[in-house]
Amino acid sequence: MLASRRTGPPPGGRAPRRGRELSLSWYEGRVTSLFDGEDFNRALFFPRREHTPPPPGARDLFVDVEGARLHVRLHDGARLPALTLFFHGNGEVVADYDGLAGRYASSAASALAVVDYRGYGLSSGRPTLRRVIEDARPVLDAVRAAAGGRPLVVMGRSLGGACAAELCQHEHADVAGYVFESAAADLGGLVRRRGLATPAELSADERATFDPLPKLARCARPALVLHGEDDRLIDAAEAAQSFDALAGCPRTLALVPGRGHNDLSVHPAYWQALTDFYAGLRGGGAPAG
Repeated sequence: MLASRRTGPPPGGRAPRRGRELSLSWYEGRVTSLFDGEDFNRALFFPRREHTPPPPGARDLFVDVEGARLHVRLHDGARLPALTLFFHGNGEVVADYDGLAGRYASSAASALAVVDYRGYGLSSGRPTLRRVIEDARPVLDAVRAAAGGRPLVVMGRSLGGACAAELCQHEHADVAGYVFESAAADLGGLVRRRGLATPAELSADERATFDPLPKLARCARPALVLHGEDDRLIDAAEAAQSFDALAGCPRTLALVPGRGHNDLSVHPAYWQALTDFYAGLRGGGAPAG
């Protein structure tokens, strides 16, 4: 059975040396934090260069961002009433979702746009967490233009949750809701999983740029937190943290039983949670509790 809580307002690259201490590093000509450093970003990102031609009903878009060009695949052959902007997980590429676009159409009545980060698939550039987060806004702007006035849903899976969090803190009139799938909430945990020592203190810039929880706290649109109960990479406790941070908006926490980090979409409860959430958005609010 799908475990869920609903409420309304208000209320994986080369591993670094274990325990390496925080040190300042040079990034684009300035002294910056661990999150901009080579050790952290080399351990964080697993870029793949695989790419395929778009399948029938899909087309490829390219978005110019500062210093790079990003590849977006738009599955929109049926001109469905909504469009989901999907920021995929680490080690994934847009082609991995060619076979799932039909499920989004049938379960959520939504077209699907999937973006590759810098250095992934056909996207140019080199990924860093700061750049991935900064790129989220221009990608949204480009997909908005392709949506042709239809409502958007922003979905971030795992690493992509950082992009969804960045966008959710701002009001976007055409974004109906947000989905956080297997997303990290604990910034310290993100560092520890890279085998690095967590900073004793974070700067204001680090908190504002990289910490998802303050961003989630500013979200005003309905949100779905979707996570595997048996996730051993990002523990389900982080899903609860995200849910708690989203106290200012209609929110749903859906825990998929018997599933970990990378196998949620093979469980019927995953698609049921999405179906219910999108149905609630079409009804003008949060899913009914």
